[in-house]
Parts: sequence; C-alpha cells; structure tokens
Amino acid sequence: MYESHFGFTATPFSLNPDPSFYFPSKGHGNALSYLRFGVYQGEGFVVVTGEIGAGKTTLVRTLLSELDDRSIVAAQIVSTQLEAGDLLRSVAIAFGLAPKSLSKAELIASIEAFLTLLVTQQKRALLIVDEAQNLNLQAIEELRMLSNFQLGKHALLQSFLVGQPELRELLTSKPMEQFRQRVIASCHLGPMDAAETRAYIEHRLHKVGWTDRPAITDAAFVRIHERSGGIPRRVNLLCNRLLLSAFLTTSDRIDAGDVDTVADDANAEVGRVKRPAAAASAASASPVPTAEPAPVRTTPPRRAEPVALDPSGPLLCVAASRTDDIKMAMLLRSLQMRQALPPLILVRIGDAAEFELNDAFLRQIGVEVPTIELTVSAKTAASAIAEVMRQFEPLVELHRPGAIVVVGHNDAVLACGLVARKSGSPLAHIEAGRRGAADEVNRVLLDRLAQVHCAAEPQDYERLLADGVAPADVLLSGSVLAEAAAFAASAAIAPAAVLAQVDAAQRAQFEQHGYCVVVVDPRYGQAERQYLTELLAILRKISAEIPIVWPLSAALAARLDAFGLRRMLRGERIALLPLQAYAETIALLSGSNCVLTDSPEVQVEARALDVPSLLLEMDQYGAATADHGLRFLKDMRGGVSKARGGLDMVTVPDLSKRDREGAAADLIAEHLARWMGRAHPADAAHGVA
Repeated sequence: MYESHFGFTATPFSLNPDPSFYFPSKGHGNALSYLRFGVYQGEGFVVVTGEIGAGKTTLVRTLLSELDDRSIVAAQIVSTQLEAGDLLRSVAIAFGLAPKSLSKAELIASIEAFLTLLVTQQKRALLIVDEAQNLNLQAIEELRMLSNFQLGKHALLQSFLVGQPELRELLTSKPMEQFRQRVIASCHLGPMDAAETRAYIEHRLHKVGWTDRPAITDAAFVRIHERSGGIPRRVNLLCNRLLLSAFLTTSDRIDAGDVDTVADDANAEVGRVKRPAAAASAASASPVPTAEPAPVRTTPPRRAEPVALDPSGPLLCVAASRTDDIKMAMLLRSLQMRQALPPLILVRIGDAAEFELNDAFLRQIGVEVPTIELTVSAKTAASAIAEVMRQFEPLVELHRPGAIVVVGHNDAVLACGLVARKSGSPLAHIEAGRRGAADEVNRVLLDRLAQVHCAAEPQDYERLLADGVAPADVLLSGSVLAEAAAFAASAAIAPAAVLAQVDAAQRAQFEQHGYCVVVVDPRYGQAERQYLTELLAILRKISAEIPIVWPLSAALAARLDAFGLRRMLRGERIALLPLQAYAETIALLSGSNCVLTDSPEVQVEARALDVPSLLLEMDQYGAATADHGLRFLKDMRGGVSKARGGLDMVTVPDLSKRDREGAAADLIAEHLARWMGRAHPADAAHGVA
C-alpha cells in the first residue's frame, strides 16, 4: 500500500523469509559460516537454534541459494509433531520418492537406495529439518540411524536441525548422548544489538530503493530496537506498521514518539497493556510489538549462557600438532616474561608420545607452565571436531580463561575456536590470514572466529585487511617457527651425534657424499599403498645420487611394515631413524646438503638454517581416490646434479628481516598484552618494540 508512495520497488519488511534480504549481522554471519562449514564436511548433524523470529529460516534459505544443485541434492521438511514413521515418510517425499503404503523396512531400504544412487552420480544429500524442536526422541533416533548410511567411507546423508531453544534442551537430555556425538557444529541465533538493528533496517530499506523518505531519526532507531528486542521478525512487524502509519498520516518523518504510538497500538491488538505515559520516554528492553502470542512452555527453556569470564583468568594456549607445539613454546617463553599477564596454561591436543619429543626443547628455552593433554581417537574430521569440542568445553568452563590463544588451522584448532565463540571467550589466532586448498574452510572460519590476528607473512596481513579486519586487530609478526629453528640450532648439537644411531658404513657414506634429509607426513587414504610405493621409488632414485636420512614417525613406520614396503629400501643408501626430539631434528637439518619435504613448515625451518629445500608438490592422485592420498612431484625441477653433490634444489625466498631478527614471539606477546589491557612498563626491559 505504501510502497509506491515512498518510491519503493518492493515491500522492505515482508514477514516471508527472503534470501535476497539476508543481513549478515554478527550472529547470522557466524551461523552461516557454521552451516557452510557443515556442508563442507558432508557428514553428521549441524544444529541451529534461535528464538521465534530470529531469522533461522532466512538463514537456511540463504544457504540453499548458495548450493550447487549439480553436486548437492537438498530437501527440507517442517516438523509438526512428526512420529518416527511419519518422519521417514516425510524424508522420502522430500527427496521425491513415492512411499505409498511401504512398510518401515521398505521405506528405509528405498531411502538408502536413493542416497546410494546419488553417490554414483557424484552427488550427495542434505536434509534440513525445520521446527525440529517438535520432534520426539524416537524421530530423532530415526534421523541418527539414517546418518549411519555409508558407501565405503562416504556418509550418504547429512542433516541440519533448525529449531527453537527447546531443541537445545531436547538434545542435551541423557537419551540423546549418542546423537550428540554426531553433531559437528551448533549455534544459537540471539537478538541483534542496537547498532545492528539500525544497520538491518537500513539494509532492507536500501534494498528497495529508499532515499531517506521517510526520514528516520536517530532516536527512532534506538526506540525500534528497544521495543522489538532486536528480534528480526519483530523489527519487521514494527517497521512495516511504522511505514504504513507514515503513509496514512502523509508524514515523511518517523521519530521516537511514532515508534511508541505504533508499538502500543500493536500491543493493544493482542491484549497487552500500553505502557504508562511516564514510562513511554524511558528506555525499555522488553520486546513488545508482536502480533503472535508467546509460545506456552511447561518448563523454561534451557539456554547455554556465556561463561562468566574473569579478566584475570588464565590464557589457554592451544597447540594441536607437534610443530604448532614448538611455535606455542616460543610464544609461552615470551609471555612468561610479562609478569602483568594472567597465568598461562598449555593445552596439547594429539599424540602424547610425539609431544614428549618437544619437552627437552621447552626445558631448553625455560618454559614451565601447567600442561593439559587431550587425545583424539576419532577417524573422520567431523567426529574429531566433535570429540575435541566435548573435551575442551569443560576446560573452558573450569578455568574461565581471560582469553584462548590458538596457533595453526587443523580440525582440532577449529574445534577450540568454535568453543571459544560458543562460550564467549576472546580468541587470538596465531598464523592468521593464511590460505590453502586443503584446509581453506578451517582457515577462513578461524579468521572469522578470532578477535585478534597475528600474521606471519605480509601477504597474510594484507589479506586480513582486505577481508575487513581492523588494522588495530592485526599484527604482522614474522615467523615464530623460523625463530624456534634458529634457537634450537644454538643448542650446538652436532649432526654426527644424531647420526651415531646408524651403522658405520652409512656414516661413512654421509661423510663422503653428505646427505639429504627427508621429512614427510603422508595423508592416508584409499590410495595409501600406491602413494607410499611411489614415494619409495622416488627416494630410491634420489639416494643413488645422495644418501638419505629419513626420520620416521611410529605411525608411518607401521604402515610401511603393514604393506611390506620396507624391503624396497634394502641395499639403498637410505638410513631410517625414529622420530627425533626437536633439537636433534634441527641438528640433522642444519648438517644436511638439502631437505626434501611435503611440509611448508619444514621448509620454513630449512630456510632459517640456510639449507636448500625442495617442497614436494601435493596433488590428488586421481579421480579414483577422490580427496584421499597425495601425489609427489615426479618432475623434480632441475633433476639430479652430481656436480653439486646432491639435488639441484628449488629454494624458497629469503627470510624477512623480521624473521632473521628473531622477534616474532616477543612481538606477539606484546600485542597480546596490549590487547588484554595488561601492557606493563617493565616489558620495555625485555627489548620489546
């Protein structure tokens, strides 16, 4: 009615969910990231909850509009007290099947056959259950059973549950423990704050061509937030009525008084009492203007309240790999020097035996902090994330950290970042801004979750700024790992002391020809045997020109033995060593002619030691292995050159001046101290710029 009067091209505050009007508030932006992350994982359950009118359906439809229907077949059902049998029929109908009068067994078989067919067509299925708080326990159990469908190692069905806060109460009940183990991510949509409410209103108005007619005063924006509680649907209801009122009264201006009048009229229509005149001018936080009755609950909803954070709470410093543990050790060394900072706790996530190899280095640099070790037994990425979250959440609740500091970007680190956001704990991300095809989603999500970002490389720093991160929240620190390698080299462990573990004949070869260190950590998959066989063939070729020293992790040694591949190395100039402690590993690298690795981080260590290195190219082995396994670069640039006594290596760019000065850890520690408002004058004595 009022659209043409104000020159709008459409209704700006329609109550129907419309992805084209999606507004990326902080809460909705994070929730959409969770949904995208869930789609990327391709398995398990993602749970999205929120109050009535919080924008859950718009969020889901926005996600659906982004999906490629050539690879993802999405179906949506709305739960209205569905029983288990009705749910299965609804799932079948949603995917276009004709269940007719099929029995439960026939229904399940039909759904499984359909899902399997999708996999053969290079597609996968996504089921979205809206109003999921109405499902009973038996229906949710049926969904869990459907999630068990697999073809090889591929999950056939992924499900999103979208519902009101009661859904969270249902899923936290004791009978739902098995189901909770399948949840890879969950988020709750809360109300928008005053600034976001104003931005939301202006966003929708600009979408339809608003030219500041009618004008909305600053006070009116504030009052709209107060009277709507920041709930999107309530904002829409109130703004729709405000525009209609302005049209009927031929007014081109909306002020705070207009908001109160319209809101009070709306309340009267649903039997609510108008505010007293004395209260009309006071700020009210109660969300009143809604034309729908409040839902009746027999028990109050269970909400996950944010952890009450104590600014003096400890820093939880998380390392989820052996290399990241070394980086965190350097940072802890610098943080320890700042007495004004709160206590420090190191949280290690992974193989305890490998972390033990770092302990000598921690003692060498004087790091003495309480350490908590978490292990992960899950095999898939989604289940590993869920397992880490289950273990990390109690730590956060127990210690109430002043902040959480993470380094790296693997699945365990992402899980800790998700817990930080869920608990309201401030998050600092070391090595932020990096991008890579293998774990692009993890890197992007962590950058979104963090409040403070420390970038190791200039291009990472520039990328964060381009993504909209405030310059005050970004530090270009340089490489902590390069600093660690240089520090470990100062331990003056002789390479010969490490090589004493091999026999005399091999040591004589090293003395005569030098040696190449191989550091690889292959990613296992369906082509694992073929991958390892190719790797050994490449190493045999290289060893004909220069002897090789290969420190093996226990897991990799076990795989070589399981496949009977160790025999390929007999008679070759390849010395196998167990995985070494950090200082010994650096000693091996520093004494070598060259380094051959599939890890960019090992290459950083090599360049810190001025040792030539070749980064083996990693790529999918072929369509048959999908995203499992990697292929080493066969055409090694430059080939083999006896004139150099080794490989013609491809070297990486020189270290930055900041890396060579070895100040990265101190810079990060100072940045964190300032971020927490705890910078101390005595810090200057430690040489921090």
